[in-house]
Amino acid sequence: MRPGPALVGLLLLVAASAPACVPATYNVRAARAFANEDARRAIIDDRTVELERAISLADEVLGRTPYSPGDAWVAALRLDEDEGERLRERFEEAPPYDGEYEVPLAKLYRVKIEEALARARGPRPAPPAFGRLFDALASLAAPASPAPAEGAASTAGALPTAWEALAQHARALAAEERTVARLSAGRPLGAPDTPEIAAARGRAAARRRALKGAQRDIAGAAVALRAASAGQEPAATIARDALQAVSFLLRMHIEALAVAPYVVKQARRVARGEPGYAATVARAEAVSRVLEEQREALSACAEALSVPARTPLEEAAGFEMQEGLLEQGRAISLDAVHLRLNSDVELLFFHQLASPNSSGGINDYRGRTRRLAYDVDPVFMVGGRAMLTYDFEHVRNAARLNAGFKTDRLFSSGGDIRYDSSLGKLIGLNGFASDVFDIGADLVGISTSLKIARFTSGSVAEIAVDPASGRDAGVVASAPFQLLVRQIDVGFDVTKLFPEAADDLYLEELLAGFRYMDYKLPRIFYALREQEPGTGDVYVFERQSPAQSVTSRFYQGGFSLRMGNGEWPRLAPFGDIGLYGGAGPVRYAFSDDPTAPGGEREVDEATMIALSGNLSLGLRLRLTSNLSRLRLLTELSYNLEAVGQGIVSSINATRRGDETTYTIGRKIDIGGFDLFHGPRLLAVLVL
Repeated sequence: MRPGPALVGLLLLVAASAPACVPATYNVRAARAFANEDARRAIIDDRTVELERAISLADEVLGRTPYSPGDAWVAALRLDEDEGERLRERFEEAPPYDGEYEVPLAKLYRVKIEEALARARGPRPAPPAFGRLFDALASLAAPASPAPAEGAASTAGALPTAWEALAQHARALAAEERTVARLSAGRPLGAPDTPEIAAARGRAAARRRALKGAQRDIAGAAVALRAASAGQEPAATIARDALQAVSFLLRMHIEALAVAPYVVKQARRVARGEPGYAATVARAEAVSRVLEEQREALSACAEALSVPARTPLEEAAGFEMQEGLLEQGRAISLDAVHLRLNSDVELLFFHQLASPNSSGGINDYRGRTRRLAYDVDPVFMVGGRAMLTYDFEHVRNAARLNAGFKTDRLFSSGGDIRYDSSLGKLIGLNGFASDVFDIGADLVGISTSLKIARFTSGSVAEIAVDPASGRDAGVVASAPFQLLVRQIDVGFDVTKLFPEAADDLYLEELLAGFRYMDYKLPRIFYALREQEPGTGDVYVFERQSPAQSVTSRFYQGGFSLRMGNGEWPRLAPFGDIGLYGGAGPVRYAFSDDPTAPGGEREVDEATMIALSGNLSLGLRLRLTSNLSRLRLLTELSYNLEAVGQGIVSSINATRRGDETTYTIGRKIDIGGFDLFHGPRLLAVLVL
């Protein structure tokens, strides 16, 4: 078996064989369903109501619904694939979804629970055995409960109180944390807390302690439920009914929490333009906190009840849809596997942009006798690539396996351009070892890109210059132009550390890291000195080198960022900004007469300082519906990258009174910037 398919098979097996991971891995499917939706108030409001309704329904089922063993309302808590599809169709085409938005599964479970509760409120042939399901759970666990310590509540009896405390303290904690954030906004980093902030932090700490106490009580109740004896009636029926009801609530909470982060994110987007909508953001955040606390409690109780009920959790009523957790895991895994088809059309130009200020100060080149001029045909390239990817829990495209073209080039003229994103290949790994290394890098948030551009059509001319006037006096020599540029960027996406703030700031990506660049060109070096030592404002020509082929090699640190709204709007502008600085070794030569070929040369090696920056503006268009697994995106952008470089050959120290000023006394530069620019059209099809 080849390494690529073997790795995919291993990933699918791991994800499908871990039922405990289903709530987390579901987030991959939720991301595909909700992450790229338009932020629409009607949808946000509807889903926020669904989240709140999930909390109140859990309270009603457990704490306010009469129960007798074998009740019909418990038996009504069932939802399979066929009925789920019928319910989904009922909501899909109706407002506010209108066939353009995903209907959350939590809504389907909510409907089934409301139907069951309506049945519970109907006439009964006999009075209920228990006033609420909590009482039935306490009755089931009571024989197995240890004697409580003096002054402590019964483990089984503490369950209703602990359940109520979870929601109360979770809501209050969310409110106190918002208060701390509001009061701390705009304060200097490290500034001591004001009394008001300190008081809010104290209240938050007290709520956390109370919340942990409620969690301990829930855990104690779960231990008692797991140890319950259900070998006889009515205990056996109570255990089965309780598992059915609790598992159904658990599944509703799992599905509600899958959509909750996107409700919060979309509400924040709307609140950017409508400050009054910030209340909805706070409301959704608080509800999400309560849902998570309730989910953990329901999960502990459901797993415990599966023992006396003698039913595996994955076979309980709540997981009947998708035929249990194992099949759900397989479906999620398959949904996380994508085939990406990239198509790329690019036109890339190269120029040297003459600038008298390219290395700082005002540079006066009068006195030079030669300069170089580049006449370079642009590179036009049409490329494509097929790639198989796999989404881990919260990381898209973490496993990337090339499934098609080994290079991006399908057609080119004037040279070619190649892109790659494999860090493993860059450090010398091949095949399966490179794939595994790249997966690890993706999971920790390391982003890598490699661009190689080759220009093969054009010429470079050596032009005589009148030393007195600085005017061109004609071409004295020319040669074919060849240029190979390699650029490697390796960085960490800092937005992973503050995703909510990044979304508010329209930051799609902020990479901090390393850039390596190298290319070889014919050059003429100009040595310049300060006109007035100690000023550093005007530099005059001192001497020049003969034309020579020079390799520019730079090791730089810096950042690059992409500003934009992401992929969720149908049509969205974006922009890229990057700035990197560093240095690298260079070898060059001067001679007594740079216009005479073959003369004796003075060869030197030095460190060349370089600054590179890039800027691009673009427009992204999403051509497919939010509801489609097939995703087609196009990006049209214009990209510009400039590289400035020079050598500091001496530094002057000028003392004036008690102050010493340092300026560059002599320097060597190339008379301008190297400029790469051009438009790019990128189309990405994801299956």
